[in-house]
Amino acid sequence: MRHLIIMCGAPGAGKSTFIEQQGLRPFTISPDEFRLRLGGIVMSPSGEMTVNHAHEKRVWAEVEDVLDFKMGQGQLVVIDATFQKPGDFTLPVRLAERHMYEVWCVDFSGVPKELALERNRLREAYKVVPDQVIETAYERFARHPMPKNVTRIATADLEGEQFLDRLEPKMRDLSSYREVMHIGDLQGCYAPVEELFADGFKDDTYYIFIGDLLDRGIQNGEVIRFAMREIVPRDNVAFIYGNHEYHIQRFAKNLDPVSREFKFNTLPQLEAVKFTRKEANALLAKADDAFTYTFRGHKMLVTHAGLSRVPDRLATLAGLQFWKGTGTYDDPVDQTFSDLMAGTGWMQVHGHRNSNKLPVEAAPGSFNLEAEIEFGGQLRVMSLIAGKNRVEIETREIENKVFRKKAKGRRGDSISASDPGERGKVSEKLLTELEGHSLVRAKSFTTHPHIRSLNFTTKAFKSGQWDDVNIMARGLFIADDRAIVARSYPKFFNLEERPETQMRNLRNRLQFPLKMWVKENGYLGILGWDHIGDELFFASKSTPESEFAGWFREIFTSEAGDRGLSRARDIVGKRNLSLVFEVNDPVRDPHMIAYDTAHVVLLDAIRREEKYARLDYQELKQIASVLGVRVKQPGPTFAQWKDFEGWCKSIEAQGRYYQWRNEHIEGFVAEDLAGFHFKIKLDFYSFWKWMRGHRDKIRRAREKDQPLPAPPDDDLAADFHEWLIVQPDEALERDIIQLRQEFEGQ
Repeated sequence: MRHLIIMCGAPGAGKSTFIEQQGLRPFTISPDEFRLRLGGIVMSPSGEMTVNHAHEKRVWAEVEDVLDFKMGQGQLVVIDATFQKPGDFTLPVRLAERHMYEVWCVDFSGVPKELALERNRLREAYKVVPDQVIETAYERFARHPMPKNVTRIATADLEGEQFLDRLEPKMRDLSSYREVMHIGDLQGCYAPVEELFADGFKDDTYYIFIGDLLDRGIQNGEVIRFAMREIVPRDNVAFIYGNHEYHIQRFAKNLDPVSREFKFNTLPQLEAVKFTRKEANALLAKADDAFTYTFRGHKMLVTHAGLSRVPDRLATLAGLQFWKGTGTYDDPVDQTFSDLMAGTGWMQVHGHRNSNKLPVEAAPGSFNLEAEIEFGGQLRVMSLIAGKNRVEIETREIENKVFRKKAKGRRGDSISASDPGERGKVSEKLLTELEGHSLVRAKSFTTHPHIRSLNFTTKAFKSGQWDDVNIMARGLFIADDRAIVARSYPKFFNLEERPETQMRNLRNRLQFPLKMWVKENGYLGILGWDHIGDELFFASKSTPESEFAGWFREIFTSEAGDRGLSRARDIVGKRNLSLVFEVNDPVRDPHMIAYDTAHVVLLDAIRREEKYARLDYQELKQIASVLGVRVKQPGPTFAQWKDFEGWCKSIEAQGRYYQWRNEHIEGFVAEDLAGFHFKIKLDFYSFWKWMRGHRDKIRRAREKDQPLPAPPDDDLAADFHEWLIVQPDEALERDIIQLRQEFEGQ
């Protein structure tokens, strides 16, 4: 949830110990960790080993980037630094204002100075600071008051208390009301609201609006005036922050719109009714990420998008999961909640997603109030009403008769599961050849029993046995009716790997111009269309059931959002395309090249037909823009052989030092005028892939108590070897990027 916790206190005061004891380490950003990562440990003029403070500007720039990213997702964040004077608070407080965070300061300035000095001397040598640093800190604490927009908590007030208890939203008891009414997404539609409240608000009823007040509808002005008139001032009304409230938040903070819908549809309607930023801030101040309450024996969780279960601590869950829900838009969140919370007494109410058009009670104990009101659907309402002997559950659906015609590809569009026609199928002849090929393996799936994949075998890969049939069997998914659900590239090879990709043969084969595309360093994600299941089909390599396929789906959904998913349905389903992505996940699947965040890169849009064909780069860029994702980047282009040959010699001469636009990359994919492809792996990537294997040899030798491998016959590799063998076992568990950064830092 949106809480920012600032640690304030001198070195040695006990801040880091408090973080560990309170279980806050997973949520903590420490400038010292960035100092170590960027500057390492150096020797001071007096001979002590100490943390390098020579890169403070970059350290705090890194802190700001990470802090801004985490707060943009509504994550709980702790900053472990000293914060000695008002100016130190400027950065986090400014970001907290932008992202609507509550700011807390755990104040260790009351810890006796003598105790801080003593603890400082007992720390690891490189962490010890001169006594004067601590003396100066205490002088500053005495001179400077805490900023007014920060809630200060002295450590003495936390004795024996779990700090997270203070952050946990309090469960309200609404049993004094006759009724608790939950009102679903409004999406800028006022006509059903007017009908619902024809008799006005009642004092014996508690009202909960579950978010997404605006967008997509054509009555945003009426809705926002209703909200300011009725929702904001009333004590018996709660308002849940939904993903569309983010656009109101940006308006409130005077930031440019990031949504075309808000910019060109919603905002003009708000301006027409003179909606102000001051009003926007007042509305958002009313909003809760999550709301829990009891009502005459019932325990209720209300969020905008629905959770898989009631978490042990709501405060530790990122706001993004309340706004967009756990899992993806199509995940069966209602049934999962019902299964996991059965017998606990908990129920939940949410809106936002309902791709399967489930009823209001979508599963026992889970109520779904999303019914496409903005496209002529219904406003859904669910009430708990106190009866004589029990609580009654009452549901209501009010049709919206004032709406604009549904555009193709919007959320909830039902794309007909019609036969894709022979053009979108593999021929019986090719299917027979694929299934009968000794180096092609078919795989079936529990989650998609009507689909199977056909991929070349490990033997084909290791032995290099390729022909026109098994070279096509790469990421190829076929339904029972022979329709192509998804497909990737035919297999292509590295420079010098095969006779046809050797330099001596390329001279006469290539048709110029020859284009280079930057090769990303992740794994392949394939997005297709399951016309039988009437849904998007996410896969990685040969399966939709691996954790990699799940991560691909998660990352794509996070980046594209609801609208991107809807547009993907239209693009992939109706245009008969398969979209191929590189999935870069620096946390769960780091490779050799460092990335800051998890993201997908659109590589190509391939027609779901037997004959391999792709869209051109301009169309590809348009699709990426519509989906809200990155697109592959062009590298150099060569007009003739001598230019390409000279470039190859140049990058070979530069070896590990070659960079493309000041960055290390994995390499390039080359494509000539006739569509012939091959890959070029750069030395930097190949070297660190080799070093990763060498690291693994050292780990295995240690595990089996065997002699360590000999140092490689390469100066840098030998240096890295010597550094690795003195690292503890747990250090060698880190990925090669982390090890490389630590090695280079030292």
